[in-house]
Amino acid sequence: MTPAQGLGDLSAGLALLSAGAVAWARARYSGTGPLLLLAGVTWLAGDVVGALVYAHRGPLVHALLTFPSGRTHSKPLMVVIALAYVDGLVPAVAREPWTTVALMTAVVGAAAWRWAARGVERSRWVAGACAAAVATPLMLASIGRLTGSETDVVATWMYEAAMVLTAGALAVALLSGRSMRAATTGLVVHLAARQEPRALRDALSRTVGDPALEIAYRVDQDWVDEAGQPVQLPVGEQTGERVVTLVEDGGAPVAALVHDPAALRDHTLAQSVSAALRLVLANVRLQAEDAARMREVAGSRRRLVEAGDEQRRHLRDQLRGGAEQILAEVCAELVAVAAHRHGPTPVDLDQLVDELDAACVDLTRFAQGVHPEALTEHGLSEALRDLADHAAVPVAVEVPSRRFPAPQEAAAYFVCSEALANVAKYAGATGASIDVEEAGRRLVVRVADDGRGGADPTRGSGLRGLKDRVEALGGRFSIWSPIGAGTRMEAELPIGADAS
Repeated sequence: MTPAQGLGDLSAGLALLSAGAVAWARARYSGTGPLLLLAGVTWLAGDVVGALVYAHRGPLVHALLTFPSGRTHSKPLMVVIALAYVDGLVPAVAREPWTTVALMTAVVGAAAWRWAARGVERSRWVAGACAAAVATPLMLASIGRLTGSETDVVATWMYEAAMVLTAGALAVALLSGRSMRAATTGLVVHLAARQEPRALRDALSRTVGDPALEIAYRVDQDWVDEAGQPVQLPVGEQTGERVVTLVEDGGAPVAALVHDPAALRDHTLAQSVSAALRLVLANVRLQAEDAARMREVAGSRRRLVEAGDEQRRHLRDQLRGGAEQILAEVCAELVAVAAHRHGPTPVDLDQLVDELDAACVDLTRFAQGVHPEALTEHGLSEALRDLADHAAVPVAVEVPSRRFPAPQEAAAYFVCSEALANVAKYAGATGASIDVEEAGRRLVVRVADDGRGGADPTRGSGLRGLKDRVEALGGRFSIWSPIGAGTRMEAELPIGADAS
């Protein structure tokens, strides 16, 4: 290599490195800068490591066919880019003239297809012209080898000049306002094509180079995230290291970006991001609103269950302190009267005492059914063991001794209570089991019997009520009851951070 050729080679590598570094620093929204930088590194590395002499072709073609965003979801373009990487990393393939001609034809054709598909847009016109400038000397050198012509020297000078011009043209075009708007809008719309809140947030965070970027959506008078969770925006326009940028539509705020101050420092980029966000915001915001509404409904269902349990406990306490106590006192007085009477006790008095005793027992059972005292006072373990002791069939019980949240304990208890009631009424079973275990952040309740099976969860209000109660707490309820093979109920209830 002559000094002049060495200077040309060095100039091409430095041009790619410089353009890539500047583009990466000034246009964080684009992937073109890193690609040009990689092309420059591999270009210079090829002078030291022979196996890398063609390695710059992959990132270079990648940059040309995805300019200005540096990204693509087009399968034809992905194929051409992949072939360029393979060609650059396998020197034996890159040295084949026909392989180079085919690859460069594909590159020029892909660039022309991008231009035709999107119309005459300056950024793609620049990339297409650069693709042609890069492909021409490579094709010239390949044709010279196939025909035996001496074209290598001219082609080398043309190729190095093309590298310098391409690096400069892409960097200038990338930093111009028009390309910035095209890249930003095109990238966001493309990556948010699925119209999902999470996809939109991820797209914007990559676009502005801020992985911690957050989007809040305006729902009525509140701000919510993509999951519908209420969020509190930082007070004022800037708090600490985070900045709030409002996105307005028709003069009203519809979304807010919480981001690093440097992410949208460029005014043109900020305008482009806001415009792109408005383009895809309608459906995404609707999904966030739906998620918020769903959380409100779930919260209402949970509060209804909890209120119902509280009313049950209150009714039980009223019965214990009122009617149940009065009946017990009346019964005790009648017994005392009967004991102090002289002579035989009238039959009607003894019968009245027995009826009062039975009424007290029934009232106590009713109070227990409304909300068992053992559940409130001692927890799920003792309440289930007491329930098993009074069951119609022998019941094996396995349950942790520790306490759980009251709504989850009540739901677990009534699942077991309803299951054992069905065993007594319909199953014809000889035995049953209750198995409660803590699995991570969920309480799993299983009730099984060896009865006739055939339980239908769609018939009767008992099982449907259990399902509603469990699901209102954010859990899952299921039942397996094949005919002749017994019945198994299972409920999973969140007890940790997942609890609704």
